[in-house]
Amino acid sequence: MSTAENTVDTLAREGESMVVDGTTLTIVRFFDAPREVLFEAWTDPDQLAQWWGPEHLHTPRDSVAIEAVVGGFWKASMVMDDGSGEFPAVARFTAVEPPSRLELHEPASEMFPFEITMKITFEDVDGRTRMTIVQHFATESFDFDDSVKGWGTSLEKLRRLAS
Repeated sequence: MSTAENTVDTLAREGESMVVDGTTLTIVRFFDAPREVLFEAWTDPDQLAQWWGPEHLHTPRDSVAIEAVVGGFWKASMVMDDGSGEFPAVARFTAVEPPSRLELHEPASEMFPFEITMKITFEDVDGRTRMTIVQHFATESFDFDDSVKGWGTSLEKLRRLAS
């Protein structure tokens, strides 16, 4: 997917976006909740299990483990609702600054044979929280079709949880 093609984000609201630039996906979302609420939704296993994963997938609570300190782990497995597949993710925190910033590093795995980094920031903007996610795939190219759809519906689940 080229940058021009991948600016369409059907779940975005005014001022929000999801844009691909090479092998980096940048997402901006606004929430009617304090940034502490969003930060906790990323770092509390009970909450993460409620929103992590796009439509037709869920994240069993027993698959989630989070130690939100630099060097700590972040683990979660999305499971197809029909049981036909599982998508585990295991990352380490490289930055934890409550309630403003998280950074994660996921080493190469069987599913993704390259490193992935993710930076999440939470900013107060006119009584709302702007959450920005920058996800970078350390590879020559990446097809973001599934990521764009998946992030869109996952973040809608997060929006409902945070409201």
